[in-house]
Amino acid sequence: MVFAREVTGPLSSLLKQFDAAVAKNKDADLRSFAVFLTDDAEAIEAKLKTLHEKEKLTDNVPLTIVEGVAGPEPYKINKDADVTVILYTGGKVVSNFAFKAGELKDKDVKAIVAELPKILPTEDDQKEKADKAAQKKRDIEAIKKKLEEKAKEKK
Repeated sequence: MVFAREVTGPLSSLLKQFDAAVAKNKDADLRSFAVFLTDDAEAIEAKLKTLHEKEKLTDNVPLTIVEGVAGPEPYKINKDADVTVILYTGGKVVSNFAFKAGELKDKDVKAIVAELPKILPTEDDQKEKADKAAQKKRDIEAIKKKLEEKAKEKK
């Protein structure tokens, strides 16, 4: 989750890398979005359209606008932060980054992207999820079979 107040080069790079990471990790249910905090929605909307086209962003990272530079109250976004990045999984924050205007640099983008594996499920987690899905499918098939048998008995 990214909160930003301005569109900058490093932020554009971060969003492009998040877009690619989400595409690569669809099976792991990785998701991302960016919330732009502003008092001038029309101006930021034009910048976001340009950003979307220039970076060839997909729907993997929705770009949204919230009117008001303070941001949503529950998130308590630092008023001095131009960019805030929160990486979380299972409702728990794993990493939190905040940068004042002009502080987000390419090295910071690399550091943030390097943290993504911390919020991805492990191979064991993915295997367990696949096993549960397979068991659920078997259970549904067994129920269908029983219902079909009962229907045949009634005829």
